[in-house]
Amino acid sequence: MNEYYKQPVVVFGVALPLLGLILIFAVSFNYRSKFEQTFRIRKDQYVTHQKVTKQREALEEKIDNQRPYLSSWMGLFDQAADSSVNAVLNDLETRFSGNEIQQTSFRRSPASGGIGGASKQTAVQLQLSFRGTYRGLQNAFLEMEARMPQLQMDNLKLRKESNRNLLNAEVTYTAWQTE
Repeated sequence: MNEYYKQPVVVFGVALPLLGLILIFAVSFNYRSKFEQTFRIRKDQYVTHQKVTKQREALEEKIDNQRPYLSSWMGLFDQAADSSVNAVLNDLETRFSGNEIQQTSFRRSPASGGIGGASKQTAVQLQLSFRGTYRGLQNAFLEMEARMPQLQMDNLKLRKESNRNLLNAEVTYTAWQTE
């Protein structure tokens, strides 16, 4: 081979194609890593979306299960809170014996304190006092809050009575109402 042609053949036949291949591999590797990173991000977003969709569907199912009770619950907001609470308490006192739970006081006041005072929603505060056993008080509070979901406990004070089996409970509820 002629010396005159060796250098151009080496440069244009070997070096430039190798340099082009190296450049193509470098660009391809760079784009591949970007594509993989984008794929991972989008896959994580998809998985998150699927989880959120399942959670949303579960919540919608729970809401659908509660829909029959919604009108009765909304009706509780229209009733006067103190008369509703008194009706529930009278029912509880008939179901429990006198030493398990006994209401000692009931006071209603406009919601100037607690969470009701900080909200623009109409509410009243109900201050109740009870005497009873721990189990009786616990069952009464559970029953009252289950029947009246518009009640929110603001304050609870328990004191031991001189009789070791009985407790004195002072409870403050915020009762949410409609305008």
